[in-house]
Amino acid sequence: MIWRRRRARATIRRLLADDAGIWRDLRLEALSRHPEAYGSTHDDWAGQPLQAFADRLTSGVILGAFRGGALVGSTALDPDPDDAETGLVTAVYVGAAHRGEGIARDLLHAIEAQARDAGMTRLALSVALDNGRALRFYQAAGFRQCGQGPRALARDGRLLDLIGMVRPIRA
Repeated sequence: MIWRRRRARATIRRLLADDAGIWRDLRLEALSRHPEAYGSTHDDWAGQPLQAFADRLTSGVILGAFRGGALVGSTALDPDPDDAETGLVTAVYVGAAHRGEGIARDLLHAIEAQARDAGMTRLALSVALDNGRALRFYQAAGFRQCGQGPRALARDGRLLDLIGMVRPIRA
């Protein structure tokens, strides 16, 4: 399924195993440029064969945002293993050249549609407390803090506080 919103800033579609090469490049860029924003690290993924990226694309829902045929952003949706009605939004990334254009918002709307179609009633995510831009984005999208994990993520010798956020899926 391809999502096109009125005044869409990008074409959003589910990434398939054939997209593994372009998604690998974008994913490694995200992990390299913003290691503090993700549970995985660049080193976790950099040495993986292309098949590992293809396997991740087929094992879950990962959406890609395309502009002019190029993959410029992506996000993933996974079911919460403890609550089937909750979708976990992870790995949100938009390349630096396309930030501020509404692409992350388009990705979030599309991932919400996927979650709704899967029977989920809420979305959840976590964000580093010091990632002010992402925190403001999620708050503007209707997410509210539901918990905090002090010193929950270790990156570059620092321990980062994570904030859990949740939002009901809109009908």
